[in-house]
Order: sequence, then structure tokens, then C-alpha cells
Amino acid sequence: MSGGIFIAGARLIDPASGRDREGDLRVENGVIDAIGPGLSPDAEDQIIEADGAALSPALIDIGARAAEPGRSGIESLDTTIRAAAAAGVGTLALSSSSGAGLTRPEDIDWISFRALQAPVRLLGAARTHTQAGDMAEIGLMLRAGAALVSDGGDLIADTRFLRNLLSYASAFDAWVGLTAEDTHLSAGTIAHESAMAVRLGLSARPGISQRLGVERLAALAELTGARILFERLTTADGLDAMKTARKRGLDVAASAPLTHLLFNEVDMGGLDPAYRLDPPLRSEADRQALLAAIADGLIDVIVSDHTPVALEAKANPFSDAAPGSSSLEALIPVLCTLDADGQLPLAAGLKALTSNPAELLGLPQGRLEEGAPADLVLFDPQAPNVYGKDGLESPAPSAFSGRRLQGRVLLSVVDGAMVYARPGFAE
Repeated sequence: MSGGIFIAGARLIDPASGRDREGDLRVENGVIDAIGPGLSPDAEDQIIEADGAALSPALIDIGARAAEPGRSGIESLDTTIRAAAAAGVGTLALSSSSGAGLTRPEDIDWISFRALQAPVRLLGAARTHTQAGDMAEIGLMLRAGAALVSDGGDLIADTRFLRNLLSYASAFDAWVGLTAEDTHLSAGTIAHESAMAVRLGLSARPGISQRLGVERLAALAELTGARILFERLTTADGLDAMKTARKRGLDVAASAPLTHLLFNEVDMGGLDPAYRLDPPLRSEADRQALLAAIADGLIDVIVSDHTPVALEAKANPFSDAAPGSSSLEALIPVLCTLDADGQLPLAAGLKALTSNPAELLGLPQGRLEEGAPADLVLFDPQAPNVYGKDGLESPAPSAFSGRRLQGRVLLSVVDGAMVYARPGFAE
């Protein structure tokens, strides 16, 4: 078909501008050609009847792990990419801890090569350090196209080393994603410090560990002039320190993991290894603080924190189970569920997964306006969804499995091409 794609009768949500209205949208040559009410399709356009479903920019996830490169696992990179397309993700930035670690420019080149045939836009984050503890080739990786620099969840305890790394990274004006925890308070812990953790006999870390971690990194940002992304903040203590850092005029940002927006420590009270996560699930007060921080813009980005763990690694007692959850395909359902429950406005959640990460990484996508890249997701925010009941692309264990959620992705468009359609839709 030589025409474009015409999506009629959609609820158009553009988090970048705050617009939320009924209308139509036309795609041609990989960009948004026209948007607004009362549009007419061209004769050769493929017409998609939205019937009031929500249409927003495709999601941008900057925190998903893959088993490759350098390792094999329960989920190949191709499977992770298919899960991203089914989730409405148009841009997938792989965590620097993917595979054996993205520590060389060759790793970034490999991702760029795989991106040529991927249905979604594929990027990678450069790892801050090697397995031996040496500084990785971050300059060469950034030149090769790395989206940002990150410790990949591996806390850097050596402050002198971290200072040197941040000073070096600042010369490239790159964002450096770092784990904000106190080394000694967090080491060897698997639960949030609370009465429940004591009752269950679990080694626990206090919320203040994250506050101390943020304060340490903020001091280094002030010293080096580096741009720091506090990765996966999950506590009110950490958010308070983040707020202070921002008031001081530091160039800092923060992300939050999807799991911690829906679950709290009560969910892991039965010691189900599905809820063995890192960071651990926190208190309900912490969860509410995270939602408020996203709504008011203190938290810039939501990440899937997608971590495919082998079934045998999860099938252990809670303390011995590998941390992680397959979470990509839960992004839209969780946002819709939180909106339906009055906990987080849909536009605020979408902003943290579209225009905010796009602005952070300097990407042109993440907005609904004429001339913007045609990366789109069409979804039904009211559709009931028992997560996983109808099958998922990712075979890895998920904390969301069996959870009653709301919202389903109907169609994903990347660079003007349909890369996913729910079975029975758009046929």
C-alpha cells in the first residue's frame, strides 16, 4: 500500500503539550502528517477506526535489561524486542547491565547493528566500569552512539573512582545513571526495613540508605559538574534528598521502577519469589510518595526495569531467588490501572514514559505534533486485563502475573510502520 495510515476517532493524548482531545491522526513517510478533529484520509490510506481508544506517543523505556550480548538466557534479545513492540514501546534503551555488560564500543556497535532490523528503535547505555572494577571505555561508547552512561545497578563504592568517572563524563555532557544507596546499609539486603521484615527474618535496608546515597551523589555532581540520573528511586527519604538537590540548582534527574508504583512490601509478605526485587518493595507511604513525585515532576522517568530471570532461578525460597521481573508488557496496563483508581493521572504517567525521557536523551520522538516521528501507541484504557491470561511475548516470570489490571495495547507504530497489532485488531 502506497498511502499512509489514518487513525480515526481517537482520544489524542500528547503529554508534552498537555493536550487531551478527540480527533484523527494521519501518518505518512514516517512522520505525523496531520493531527486534529475532522480530518479526511487520502484515497490510498489504510484506515484504522480507533472508536475512542487512546492514542499517544509510543513509550520510551530507558531501563530494560536483555540477556544479550555475551550471554544466553530465558529470553533472547529478539524476544525482548517483540515484547517491547507489544507493550507500545517505540524506543528501547537497554540497560548497561544487559548481557555480560555493555563495557566496550563493540557492544554499542552490536546494538546498533541489531537495531537495523529491529521493529523498535534500539539503543544502549554504556557501563561505567568493567567487571574488574576499571573505568570502562565510556568516551568511545558515547561516540559509538550510547544513549547515556550507567552503573547498571552495580553500586560504585569507591568515591575517588566515582569522582574521576563523573569528571570525565562531564566533558561529554552525558547523563550518568547511578544507584543511590549507602554501600554498607544496602549490602546483602533483600527487603525494606520494617516490622514486616523483622517478623519474616529478612535482611533489610532502611529508607535512609537511599537518602544518603542521593546526598553523596549530589555532592559529587556539585563537585564535578556532571549530570546525574538517580536510577530507580523508591523511598520517600530518597525523594526528599532529590528535592533538595534540585533546589540547589544541580543538573539531576530521577527514575522510578514500574513495579514500585503498584506494589508495596505487603505484596511480598507471603514470601512469593515473584516479588523478590532489587530495590526491594517498600512501604505504602513510599509508594504513595513515588506517585506524588511523578505527578508533580520530581520523578522524571518511569522505567520498566524489565529483568528476565530464568524460571529455575526464581523457583527458590524468597531469600535465594534471583531478583527481577518481566515488566515491559505491564507498562500501559499499570498506567491505566493507576489512573482508573485515581492514584496517578494517565497524562502524568505517559509523560514520564514519552516526552520526559525524549527530552532527557535529546530524542525527537515522544510528542504528538505535525512533523514529529510517527512513533505511536493506540490502547484501550478501560479494557479489563488479567495480566498474562491471554499470553505474553516475554516468557520470563513477572511480578504482575495474574494481577487484575486495566488497559490493553491495540496497535504500535514505529517510524510510520505498524510493528504490533493485537490479534483481531486492524485486520
